[in-house]
Amino acid sequence: MNICVLLGGASPERMVSLASGTAIGKALTANGHEVLYLDPAAALSEQDAFRESLNEISMENMDFEAMRQLSDRHFIEHVAALREHGIELVFNALHGGNGENGVIAAILDMAGIPYTGSGFEASAIAMDKYRTKILARSVGVTCAEEELHNVPVHAPERVRFPLVVKPNDSGSSVGLNVFLTEADLFDATSQALRFSSEVIIEAFIPGREFDIPVIRGEAFPILEVNPHGVNDYKAKYMGAKTEYMVPAPLSDAVTRRMQDDAVRVYRALGLKNYARVDFRMTPEEEIYLLEANTLPGMTASSLVPKSAKAIGISFPELLEIIIEDALK
Repeated sequence: MNICVLLGGASPERMVSLASGTAIGKALTANGHEVLYLDPAAALSEQDAFRESLNEISMENMDFEAMRQLSDRHFIEHVAALREHGIELVFNALHGGNGENGVIAAILDMAGIPYTGSGFEASAIAMDKYRTKILARSVGVTCAEEELHNVPVHAPERVRFPLVVKPNDSGSSVGLNVFLTEADLFDATSQALRFSSEVIIEAFIPGREFDIPVIRGEAFPILEVNPHGVNDYKAKYMGAKTEYMVPAPLSDAVTRRMQDDAVRVYRALGLKNYARVDFRMTPEEEIYLLEANTLPGMTASSLVPKSAKAIGISFPELLEIIIEDALK
């Protein structure tokens, strides 16, 4: 099959997308597909240079501000090029920005080009942490108390410390800060608003963190994530201390409860193909939704492939399952 892998893009999560996209492309090539790499944030005349740069991807010294200022307006001109190349499917390996918020999905829909991942409406809602929580509560999933702001604030209105400050529609924990004791939030909310038009302040849930891939509507084995500290960008992509346990050491009853919550969120948001739903659980085994990720990391060592591997599904096999479902 002739497949275009979208990667890079105009987002603070650009480097994570480059890692995901190149891993996906290599696995698809090994599976016998023809792969074309395409960066929506680069003009057609710059694509050859971009593809050469994929040999030197580094997660060190991230300039999030520079990545945020990129533009993927070039993608409109790419649609004709996709047809010229005879692309049969777009594998969307973008993270954050228009790649994950539904804009690029909508363009592909209008162009009639099949793609992996959720549709534009579901993507737009899932990217919005605050609106996701509203829908999750409507289907009986518990969420931490939160409040939303579009300007920097010195203190929360309702939420009590300890609390978390983060952009309302960004991922990979970019712009995230955790405050375990009372503090002035002005700098943290200002920082978060550099990556989003809204900042969400929510109660910090003490306990353990869990991630659940949902593939074709089915919950896969739960992963427990232990970053030995705050699970921020450095812990996720640059930290050697982060530990992952899959399947997570949980009772059968808690496992079923958490997986059921993950599937309920997946269905309530209208997601498809694959996603990852993240939770925290208190020592009293109260389960709280963190967020839903419509385009989670997809290197061979990322969490979704780790979970699939636990039930005997290899990374290349997982990609074929996603492709088959997308083509339906």
